[in-house]
Amino acid sequence: MKSKHLAAIIGISFTLIITACGGGSSSSNDTGATIQPGKTTYNTDTFSVQIPKDWETLEKNSFTSNVPPETIVVFRNNIKNDIFTANVNIAQKALSQKITVKDFAKSNLEILKNNLIGYQLLNEKEDKINFGKDSLPTYKTEVEGKKSASERIMHFRQVYVINNNIMYTVTATYLPNEDESVGNALGEILDSFVLK
Repeated sequence: MKSKHLAAIIGISFTLIITACGGGSSSSNDTGATIQPGKTTYNTDTFSVQIPKDWETLEKNSFTSNVPPETIVVFRNNIKNDIFTANVNIAQKALSQKITVKDFAKSNLEILKNNLIGYQLLNEKEDKINFGKDSLPTYKTEVEGKKSASERIMHFRQVYVINNNIMYTVTATYLPNEDESVGNALGEILDSFVLK
């Protein structure tokens, strides 16, 4: 694999480990899709995603310096936790050459395996995401681990998709013992991600 791919994979891998972000503003509106009760739609030119109305939206202008440049937006639970606040981040990276979404995800998993203490792969599968009248292949993963010996184990759920040689990585990060409602909300956010 070329070094440019490795750099892209490393950058997106470290997007997983965002532990805190500064304040931010919300930028959302309706795309015409059916919005679930208590949700709002966050739109860009290339994707949309439904998030809980009361969650915080952090955009590039409010990121701290530890947020990787590939990160476009972070959605953070409105119920703050002293240890870690559950969040979803969306990263976007232009690829320099063609690679399958499965190969990209597998490369990312290998980097996580080498960088997370107590790494455990819990689930991985190929899937599809709606894209207009068609669909695009996606790869979904679920892992646990911690970035240092002194930190808590974190749970990561990711969706990878490539469109027009751009890799989108949607990552939900939360504590494994998080309330079930938080885990469900994170899953709904991941499932609502749609490319335009």
